[in-house]
Amino acid sequence: MDDETKAVSRRLSDDETRARRAAAIAKLGYWDADLENNILHHSSEYASVHGLPPGSIVTRQEQILELIHPDDIERVSTEFDMVDREKMAYSTEYRIIRPDNGQIAHIQEIGEIVTDAAGTVIGHTGTSQDVTEQRHNQAKLERALAESEMNLRSRDLFLANMSHELRTPLNAISGYAELLTTLDATRLTAEKANGYVQAILRASQHLTNIISDILLQVELQRDMRPAEHQQVDVAEFIDDAIGISGLRLEPDFGNIDIDIQPADAVARFDTRLVSQALINVLGNAVKYAGLEKGITVGFRPDAAGCYLFVEDHGEGMSKLEIQRAREPFFRGAQAVRKAIPGTGLGLSLTHRIMALHGGRLEITQAERGGTRVTFFFPS
Repeated sequence: MDDETKAVSRRLSDDETRARRAAAIAKLGYWDADLENNILHHSSEYASVHGLPPGSIVTRQEQILELIHPDDIERVSTEFDMVDREKMAYSTEYRIIRPDNGQIAHIQEIGEIVTDAAGTVIGHTGTSQDVTEQRHNQAKLERALAESEMNLRSRDLFLANMSHELRTPLNAISGYAELLTTLDATRLTAEKANGYVQAILRASQHLTNIISDILLQVELQRDMRPAEHQQVDVAEFIDDAIGISGLRLEPDFGNIDIDIQPADAVARFDTRLVSQALINVLGNAVKYAGLEKGITVGFRPDAAGCYLFVEDHGEGMSKLEIQRAREPFFRGAQAVRKAIPGTGLGLSLTHRIMALHGGRLEITQAERGGTRVTFFFPS
């Protein structure tokens, strides 16, 4: 063999090595099917693509068809019949159950027919590529896009809802303030004036609660800092939260039952965050159930930790609503049906606050009807 022939031989060998390496990297195998003799010729990578042991020889196409996922086999068989009937090139994709690990793989197959001089189909030739990773990445991208679209819709809904939520108390404040300043002394009795002032205070408190929720939502999204635990006198803490909530301004305030056991109970948690959470849950109980039916705020310790809970006796929540209640901006059927005001942030924020404490937010149907919301703080 002369030097030129040797050089050509080396180049061909190098090219073949590079081609095999590229095929292995791309998980791409090639094959030729002899339909007359039912024989399959293929590259080593073809077996690997289909989850067969290295060095495996696939002699019949039926061996590959047996690997195809049951949900895909009918479609693939129909496509192959059409390829032979129409004498056409094809590109298809199907799933297989890999025999080496039992996992599902996605295979993309591109092929064309081989005919004899008379035009009779005598074989197929083509490539098979494992595209499982690409399909998984595509699915991740589709999920991310769907989540992004959902977030955009939630944001738009939130902004529209927030515009209404802010205008309502502002209109109340300005309206009652205008009455106080424009009515003359003969028409503005002390009782009327006090009623207007109480209405302004309630609207102002509602506005404060909305703004607090928004600011806390931004804070928690920006900085998932650990909760700052302090020792807390539970009775004093609950009393302070009720005061901040503005519930003492309500005519049925006396229907709030405080049930703390033991009476001198203490706990450890971040008072600022948990106060905001308790105010949100109390606000929901008042809006959805009403103070006239009674609301219980309670506390219980046990070996695992301690439980702070709010229980109302309203319509309650469906199982689906309980499952979705922690989603930002979610509003239940009752809120929509009765046009109950709210941002849909309260329970979502409370859920995140409890996560910061290493605890959990539990929402259950109360024994006597209504809803029970529990904050669990682990020991």
